[in-house]
Amino acid sequence: MDISELLKNKLESNQTVLTEFESKNLLKEIGIPIPEQELAITKEETIAVAKKIGFPVVLKLMAEDIVHKSDTGAVKLNINNEVEIATAYDELMKIPSQSEKSISVQKMAAEPITELIIGMTTDAQFGPALMFGIGGILVELLEDVSFRIAPITEYDAREQIHEIKGFPILDGYRGKPKADLDAIVNTLLKISDLVIKHEEINEMDLNPVFIYENGLVCVDARI
Repeated sequence: MDISELLKNKLESNQTVLTEFESKNLLKEIGIPIPEQELAITKEETIAVAKKIGFPVVLKLMAEDIVHKSDTGAVKLNINNEVEIATAYDELMKIPSQSEKSISVQKMAAEPITELIIGMTTDAQFGPALMFGIGGILVELLEDVSFRIAPITEYDAREQIHEIKGFPILDGYRGKPKADLDAIVNTLLKISDLVIKHEEINEMDLNPVFIYENGLVCVDARI
């Protein structure tokens, strides 16, 4: 994937937001792990892709005018067989949209230690600011995030991780496994490098990012 070409083509066609599928493929290109994913159009294609990826899978409706998929019911989790695929497909295709629809079939990720958010917003004065915190559906309620102006160093990334109130969750809280902090650091550094190289990107939202004892995986993303 040529990231510069992708962004240029999107801007030229007046599309200011990448789909989740495109966003995650871009992240994969810079070395950030994502679940195995593939697009399908028809019900038969969706079933075939799910069998190829292996159950359980997640189905997500891809349409340019549907951004907050969870709010519109455009995500179907933990699907385990062809019958469930067919039912989920029919339900997803009934969701109103003015855009062309497709289905992203994704491998269901394993249960994490916790969910993280990693993002970027553009400050009018200082430029790209990286965000890190506890993620998932509670991110707006908890507001437990820290910021750094890009570009960042490894020291900056580690400091940013330790700053959040929820850090004990990552550090083996109440006997839970310790999270792979190196994986988080590497991801923050890759995002920092990406937004410095590509000034067209003015906002990113990787949420949730599932963190494990070994590694992490970005389950949803918006660029």
